[in-house]
Amino acid sequence: MDVNSLVGLFDATYHADVNVRNNAEAQLKQFEANDGFLSTLLQIISADELQTGTKQAAAIYFKNRVSRAWSGSQHALENYAPISESDRAAAKENILKFIYATPHTIKVQLTSCLGVILNFDYPDKWTQFDDQLKELLNAQDPQMVYTGLLALRELVRLYRYSQTKRTVIDAVARNLFPRVQAVVDEAIGSDDELAMRMVWAAFKTYYAAIQVALPVALQEPSSLVAWGTSFIKMMEKPVAFDRSLVDEDTAKEPVWKAKKWAFRSVNRLYSRFGNPATLSPSQKHLKLFAKVFTADFLPQIMQAYLKQIDG
Repeated sequence: MDVNSLVGLFDATYHADVNVRNNAEAQLKQFEANDGFLSTLLQIISADELQTGTKQAAAIYFKNRVSRAWSGSQHALENYAPISESDRAAAKENILKFIYATPHTIKVQLTSCLGVILNFDYPDKWTQFDDQLKELLNAQDPQMVYTGLLALRELVRLYRYSQTKRTVIDAVARNLFPRVQAVVDEAIGSDDELAMRMVWAAFKTYYAAIQVALPVALQEPSSLVAWGTSFIKMMEKPVAFDRSLVDEDTAKEPVWKAKKWAFRSVNRLYSRFGNPATLSPSQKHLKLFAKVFTADFLPQIMQAYLKQIDG
């Protein structure tokens, strides 16, 4: 497909004249049935020389296209042109690379697409994903590690409420969470924005993993010590604070988001698994975890809470 033609159409989608916008959207609708359409969108999204607005428009269109048609269900086929096999293969081969290479606003769109693709293709139709994920998480480049954390978050989110597919989360907690915790432990000591985004993504993934049950690997005392220490460090991390700037935007800053998910994770651990008095008969296997949590971490957590309140 001709990249320049599509670029012109995406430029027109945010034109001041509504007729120009409508005409561009109608033409894009016709083009999306063509083989190579998604691949061309990825080229536009990753092109350094194009304006941010153009790339953002292409990313949104890519997200909508994947969300609507990737399932290949009867409803999707009746309402949207099918996505070709070559486009599906290209998307799975390249989406992690483009999440890595694009700015934050476009990462959000592509990460959402990743979740959709995983939902329908993982693991049977995307057998390479596990290896790609491990490679990212173990990379030396912080941006690659952050990409891996975003991808891991999407994977865990798919199964966070499942009672029947816990094996995926159990395997992730056993095989990948030790590496994730090590990344967190190093990143917490930094004030860099990317480091705080990494901590936020890791804590949010941990929180998702414990929604229904506590994975066996996370019940181990060594895991509790490691993660519990990281949560407390983040809760106690000093942050520059200007009362005159307290607004909705402040709450969106990575450091505040990381602190929020540290608190939420600890609250979830205690209320669901860490309080011996509230464990149900089916949770007898968590008695040791709850005992260790209450004895070793609850006092430190309360101190951290009181420090925050005092501040």
